[in-house]
Formats: sequence, structure tokens, C-alpha cells
Amino acid sequence: MRSRDLPGVLITGLVLLAFAGCESAPSNAPPVTAALIRTGTRENADARMLSRGRSLLLHRCIQCHAPPDAAKLSPERLRNVLATMASRAHLSPEEHEAVLKYLLAVRSL
Repeated sequence: MRSRDLPGVLITGLVLLAFAGCESAPSNAPPVTAALIRTGTRENADARMLSRGRSLLLHRCIQCHAPPDAAKLSPERLRNVLATMASRAHLSPEEHEAVLKYLLAVRSL
């Protein structure tokens, strides 16, 4: 390999590492499936609200930290944590509700 090719190889490697790191984030944010939608109806959430909640979780919440493991948190604890975090993520009341409903549905799977 020529020394002038080294910067290109390094940049390519860093880009691949960055994408590989991002790939792990959605593992704690299950996709909106028929089963999740059925569970969401118990929380008065439809597919659109659940999809919006998941999207917000993946695009706003993980800017600062990994998605929470909803299964390990009680509904009360989820509500409390999200109430605190919603203002930090600049979520509107509707966005806050969508993320909460998504996490509650995921917790109930």
C-alpha cells in the first residue's frame, strides 16, 4: 500500500466503525410489529403513535444515551424517568406521550 492511500483507508475504517457502533442502538428499540400494536392498544396507542414513539426514541433519546431496557423498569418508573427526560430532549407533550406509550407497549411484550 502506498503511503498516500493511508488517509483514505483510515477514513474508510473510521466510517465503518461509526456505522457498526450505531447498529447496536436499535436492539433495545424493537420494531413496531403486529404484536407490539396489539400490546399498544392496551395503552390506547395505535400503530402510528407507536411508530412515532420509536422514531423519537431512536432519533432524540439516543443522542445522549442508549435506549432504556423498558422490560426492567416498572410503568411508574418509566413515567418518572420520561417526565424528567422529555424536557431535556425538547419533546412536546404529544411526543412525550408517544415515547411513553411505545416504551410501555415494549415493556408489556
